[in-house]
Amino acid sequence: MSSDVAARPWLAPAALPLVDARAHTGVGDRLMKEPRDHWAYLLIVFALSYLWQWVIYLNGGVDSPLFPFVMLIPGGVAIGFWLVRKRGLRGIGWGLGRAWYVIPALVVPIVVVAASAWILTSFHWATLSSEHFRFEHGTVEIHKIPFILGNKAQGTLYFAVNFMCSLFIQSLLGSIVTIGEELGWRGYLQSRLIERFGTNWGLIVLGIFWGYWHLPIILMGYNFPTNPILGATVLMPLFTIFAGIFLGWLYLRSKSIWMPTVAHAAMNLTGVLLLSEVIMQRDNLLLQLVFIGSWGVVAALCLISLNVRRPVIWQAATPIPGVGGGQINSGLGE
Repeated sequence: MSSDVAARPWLAPAALPLVDARAHTGVGDRLMKEPRDHWAYLLIVFALSYLWQWVIYLNGGVDSPLFPFVMLIPGGVAIGFWLVRKRGLRGIGWGLGRAWYVIPALVVPIVVVAASAWILTSFHWATLSSEHFRFEHGTVEIHKIPFILGNKAQGTLYFAVNFMCSLFIQSLLGSIVTIGEELGWRGYLQSRLIERFGTNWGLIVLGIFWGYWHLPIILMGYNFPTNPILGATVLMPLFTIFAGIFLGWLYLRSKSIWMPTVAHAAMNLTGVLLLSEVIMQRDNLLLQLVFIGSWGVVAALCLISLNVRRPVIWQAATPIPGVGGGQINSGLGE
């Protein structure tokens, strides 16, 4: 999962200002030649996705087997745009890049779920069920979920290793569908919105679009079954802003599309786990607010990181029409 710098030169040294990067590479000139690409992309993605979600509604709603395929639309449209523009797919970050970023990709979703559960139980707003995990006398019993290293009663340390290995494998399997979203939102759209709005607002605007992309399926009762309207119009966009900042941070720092893809799958898995393990003593809205608020803390830390060590967007090392006809080969890392 590692590739040479020329294959993924879309980040420049933190000390290099964005305007200087444009001046030295012609990246700004190229992006300005395609000022409406991101709006056209969003229009097509929303049109196709909303149409597909209508088909999902007609075929059983959120329980429809057609549901997962909507996640492939953002990436599919992005590939179409890349091919039409003849820009190729080299600068997406197909290698592992900084592979160690797989650690926060897996650990942060677990920490968010654990923190949310701790807050809810500490204030006696919820209790934990023993449907999947039973902690007793220093051992853990696992039920109903197949774990890679076995489900027999095991010590806490062995369970922690087992949990991480199982989450990693399950997240890799989940990446089959989450790559569809990440190719579109992070791989295609993120750099364009950052170029237009700056790092902070670019990630926030992306999160808003990502949230309202879910609108029809949320109104069908997905994620917020007791508050579908509030969920679709406020809570889901708020969650996707926070989660999108984390995924964007992973992409910018790791230089690999696989890190946000795996993290996206891990977020889905751990989120379902939280919902299944927490028994609310109050309205489920409280659980959702605590969970979203926990992701807000993560988003704030990611923005601090990005502002302290500011990333600079670089385009792929492919021929640029109208900018010298050559290739960008910065030879620079982050």
